[in-house]
Amino acid sequence: MVPGLECASHHADAAHDAPPLLFVHGAYCGAWVWEEHFLPWFAQRGWHASAVSLEGHGDSRGHAWLAALGIDDFVRNVRAVVEKMPRPPVLIGHSMGGFVLQRYLEMYPHDLPAGVVLMASVPPSGVNGSAWRMMTTAPDLLAALNLFQASERYHPDLGQAQRLLFSPDIDHGRLMGWVNRFQAESMRALFDMSMIGFFPASKLPYVPALVLGAANDQLISPQEVVETACRLGVVAEVLPDTAHLMMLDTRWEMAAEQVAGWLQREFVAAVAVSE
Repeated sequence: MVPGLECASHHADAAHDAPPLLFVHGAYCGAWVWEEHFLPWFAQRGWHASAVSLEGHGDSRGHAWLAALGIDDFVRNVRAVVEKMPRPPVLIGHSMGGFVLQRYLEMYPHDLPAGVVLMASVPPSGVNGSAWRMMTTAPDLLAALNLFQASERYHPDLGQAQRLLFSPDIDHGRLMGWVNRFQAESMRALFDMSMIGFFPASKLPYVPALVLGAANDQLISPQEVVETACRLGVVAEVLPDTAHLMMLDTRWEMAAEQVAGWLQREFVAAVAVSE
C-alpha cells in the first residue's frame, strides 16, 4: 500500500457500506499482533481490515534508525496509509498505537478519520504514571522490560511476559511464539511519551470514539483509561478478565465483539437509518 511500510490486509467478501478499518499496533511489536485474530475475524463479518507496521517495526523499513523515530514519525506513517485508502477509515490503536492516534487527531484536525477506537491506550499524560506504579507493584517486570529495551538479546521469561501482558490461562505454546517476535522500541518514542506528562493535553476535535481498557492490565490502569476517554468526550469501557494485549489474550473475542458492536451501531445502523 505504501512503499517501505508493511501493511497486512484482509478484504471482506460481502462488505458493509461502512468505513474500512486500519489497526495500529503498540510498542515492541508490529502488525502481526492484529493478524492472529482480529484481521480475519473482522473481515469475516464484513469489514475491510488492514494493519500497518510502523516504521522500524515488523517488516517495515527503518530498523536501522528506529531509535531516532518519534511519535510524530509514526503519525506520518499512519497518515501515509490513510491517504492510500478509498475513504476515511476507522483508526484502531492499541497502547502506544492509541497514543499515536491521539496525536494524529491533533496533527490533522481538518481531515479526520471516520472514527477512532483506543484499546489499552497510553493516556494523554504519557507513560510516567505506569512506570511509577510498576516500581511499587511489579518492580521485577519493570526491570525485565528495561533490560529488554537495552538489549534484544535479553528476553523476559514466559512467566514475566504472561504477568506483564496476558491472562494466567494464556496458552504457553502460543505465548512462546509471540515473545520471540517482540522487539526493542524507539527510545525517541518512549521519550516523547514520557515528556508529554509535563504539559497539559490539548483539546481534541470531535470524532466518534470508543475507549476500551482491560481490568487486569499491568501497564495501563482503569483510571488512565478514564483519562483517555475524558479527552475524547466518551465513557470508558473496561473489559473484565482481560490483560494488556487484549487482541491476543485468552478472551480476545470479547474485545473484538465490543469493537464490532460499536462499529455496527456507529456506522452500519446509522447508514440503514439514513436510507
